[in-house]
Amino acid sequence: MAEQDQKRTMILEAALKRFKRFGLSKTTMEEIARDLEISKGSLYYYFSDKESIYVAVVEQMIADCFFDMSAYVEEAPSVTAIMDRYLELKEKMLLEYHFLFGINEWIKDVPSTLMRQTIELLQQVEISFLSATITKGVNNGELNEDTDAEHTAQLLVNVLFGLWVIWCKWQASCFDPHDKKVLRCFMDREKQVLTIFFNGLRYRPAFN
Repeated sequence: MAEQDQKRTMILEAALKRFKRFGLSKTTMEEIARDLEISKGSLYYYFSDKESIYVAVVEQMIADCFFDMSAYVEEAPSVTAIMDRYLELKEKMLLEYHFLFGINEWIKDVPSTLMRQTIELLQQVEISFLSATITKGVNNGELNEDTDAEHTAQLLVNVLFGLWVIWCKWQASCFDPHDKKVLRCFMDREKQVLTIFFNGLRYRPAFN
């Protein structure tokens, strides 16, 4: 079992390198197998197709990226500190994994089924993380005690996703995924939205 887990991990690492550089559509099972110096049949023993490898890669990457964030929520001094680290993480993910998440897919009127599944997975993780952050803010008196953490987190993720789609469509004609200045411009906009959103949740004592 340990050997199988090790081989599966090696496959995911090789696939991630391919996806990061070329994207899903320009990566083949043959290329992944060749990078690993194994037969395509051996690759199919672990994964039924390229799409299943892609989903596994995304799941592993999200788990790795958000593991530290989830732990940080418990020890963070404030909601603001959590949001600062959260934005740093998202910027890193955007800069390193733009091909993995298919930025150009979102300029299409109808995203692919696989891309929808990927985004739904990301949203579930973000909702869980933001819900825990909001709950912490409520418990330590930073945020209004009447805030519904789960519902508010879902709404926030919907807003951020809308911002993301609009930005991708706006960049459609001239987007360069390697232009860090442009990508950071998007992150500045997301930070502004998060600041406005959380300021609206701040605890305000009632006037007598």
